[in-house]
Amino acid sequence: MPSPSPDNRFLSLRFAAQDATDFAMSDDQVRRYMALHDGGAGDDEIAAQLGVPSEVVAALVKADGAQALAGRIAAGDEPMYPPPAPGDRVTDLRSGSAWVPIGSLVLVLVGVIAYALAR
Repeated sequence: MPSPSPDNRFLSLRFAAQDATDFAMSDDQVRRYMALHDGGAGDDEIAAQLGVPSEVVAALVKADGAQALAGRIAAGDEPMYPPPAPGDRVTDLRSGSAWVPIGSLVLVLVGVIAYALAR
């Protein structure tokens, strides 16, 4: 599967960084996060290297994961709405068929005609 566009990933991470830090995190720090995260650095190491709280790194990891999931959904590798568990499935238990409304209508019309003729 091709990786998501670097521009889309960067924009997603930059938005998450701005939201988590009230615009205190620079674009260079976001790029540095991407390099560290892609290099396999742990969250604590990333926080120390960037000089940000661990909550900010957690928000970036969450945004990165969401961006990756969106890419898999867009590529068709993952369903948008996974099928429900067997216990959560909805079953149609209504009685009757399509003939019930038609039969009811015919019966009402016959009754109206019979009433009109009897008057």
